[in-house]
Amino acid sequence: MNVEGEIHIKLYRRQARIEKIAICSTRPLQLTHLFEGKSVKELLSMLPMLYSVCATAQASAAAQACRQAMGMHGNARIELAESMLVTVETAREHLWRILIDWSNFVDTAVDRALVASLSNLLPMAKHACFNDSDLFTLQPRLVVDQERFSTVIEQIAKTAADSIFALAPADWYAYADIGDFDVWLEQTATPASKLLRRIRDEQSAQLADGGSYPLPTIDPQAICQRLSEEDADQFIATPEWKGAVFETTPMTRMASHPLLRQLTKLYGFGLMTRLVARLLELASIPARLNGQMQALIEDRINGGTPMAGSGVDEGLGQVEAARGRLIHRAVLDKGMISGYQIVAPTEWNFHPRGVVARGLLSLPAQEIDALKRHADLFINAVDPCVGYRLEIV
Repeated sequence: MNVEGEIHIKLYRRQARIEKIAICSTRPLQLTHLFEGKSVKELLSMLPMLYSVCATAQASAAAQACRQAMGMHGNARIELAESMLVTVETAREHLWRILIDWSNFVDTAVDRALVASLSNLLPMAKHACFNDSDLFTLQPRLVVDQERFSTVIEQIAKTAADSIFALAPADWYAYADIGDFDVWLEQTATPASKLLRRIRDEQSAQLADGGSYPLPTIDPQAICQRLSEEDADQFIATPEWKGAVFETTPMTRMASHPLLRQLTKLYGFGLMTRLVARLLELASIPARLNGQMQALIEDRINGGTPMAGSGVDEGLGQVEAARGRLIHRAVLDKGMISGYQIVAPTEWNFHPRGVVARGLLSLPAQEIDALKRHADLFINAVDPCVGYRLEIV
């Protein structure tokens, strides 16, 4: 087992239906105890190496939490640049999932060279914003290279246009009518369109609809209070808020888009709607990054993040990572880490009573092969931040 662990999902099948679901995790959620007794500088250097999946989002949340715990007020320009790096990471993660996993779902050869080339996106983006030694430290020095960062945006847009949308991402994001979407499905031959066309034609587009209950905005001090309680470890492993289990995914972030609203009316929160949500988020990223870069260059930015903890020695960082909202809490004692906690989106989404459990429980189970195919597709659509093992018994 690697340090990141895995999700074990067991479907209990009886008389052609799913009788119950069991979801267990071997993710080492208490790994953060390694940071106790360390300096803030040591934590910020160690953390991205321990959490390699969405390491940029992890580093960003950690920097936010530690700056607040040190009593440092947010710097709006630095925070914007860091959030842009997280967005580049999100684009890379979405591109990888679509170019690799979706291609495999429709038995299309994966373009390994193209996939490998995406590994350059984050290093290029980081070099365009910060000195290497300063990245995600307490007081990084901003070095904005607009031309270099524009190259990153262009690579994201070109890859998405050529290999996924067959048109400019902004044009695809502008689809507001399901009729335009259906025309695109019929006229496009990328792995993404093939997969969506297949699930529509096989009448499986509405499968795995377990509803969608978006994680609301929660008062940061309330989160800090919850994480300071005796059963905080239980909350981290199986988070609930006021007795409810929520979802935090691209689906919840894109829920207000007109096309997604129409698809929800037609297919509910099933396979089609969730897969399209990821495409919409990817399609939105180049224009968003361009706008943020212009704001950075022209210094059109609001104030930095306000203090979120109970005061000095406690801080909270929240970041919208590729797979959902990531929360870090740092507690200091005499300048050293005395407590550190992470609440990851996977624990919300793969909660034993969460969106994945509900969606899988709703799947038809007459044929085991079809059940496994639909379950794998749904799990991929929600996307855990670690590997998973699916077992049907």
